[in-house]
Amino acid sequence: MRPYIIFDFDGTLVGSKALAIHIFNQLGAKYGGRSISDEEIPALSNMSIPDRLKVLNIPAYKLPALLIEGKKEYKKEIVNLEPVRGTREILIELKELGYSLGILSSNTTENIHKFIAVHQLDFFDYIHSATNLFGKHKAIASMTKKLGITTNDILYIGDELRDIQACKKINAKVIAVTWGFDSPDLLAKSSPDLICHTPEELLRLVTQTMPCRIKSI
Repeated sequence: MRPYIIFDFDGTLVGSKALAIHIFNQLGAKYGGRSISDEEIPALSNMSIPDRLKVLNIPAYKLPALLIEGKKEYKKEIVNLEPVRGTREILIELKELGYSLGILSSNTTENIHKFIAVHQLDFFDYIHSATNLFGKHKAIASMTKKLGITTNDILYIGDELRDIQACKKINAKVIAVTWGFDSPDLLAKSSPDLICHTPEELLRLVTQTMPCRIKSI
């Protein structure tokens, strides 16, 4: 059976950190929050999402509505985003090695497909949207069931604390990348299987963690 490599989208495949902050600063006040200053970004990146919401004065019950509106604004700007450096080369190599590639993200499938089309990154066998921000483990489990595989067959790659926590709940392997929003220290505290600091080392870590013996034709 082919190993399944599942990627998070925002912060992992696409450099969307600056856009996410920009959109939050546009919409935050509408939901009771305040703007994020450049100086406090490092401190926020070292906090969990619930802690960030407290610091930014966003009531938890208003988060779903904020995310829905934020994704609409994201759609308008997605053509201006760029893939993380080296992404294309990594995806090409993984496909040539025989891996099955997918995306599981809390972003919308519409936004993801649009980004993939703009940047010609059509290497993915499936794309799944997880609508519940804190229920990613359920989304991963549901996706594996639909694919007819188990969590032992997948390796998840994400940039957030909640990615690690979700994978641990269902005993799935996870590589945490440090070029997204969450800080390396925050990621390390949850003990992912591996931490990846540069795109250049990601391919090596994937093939070491989840070897594939099926070459694509």
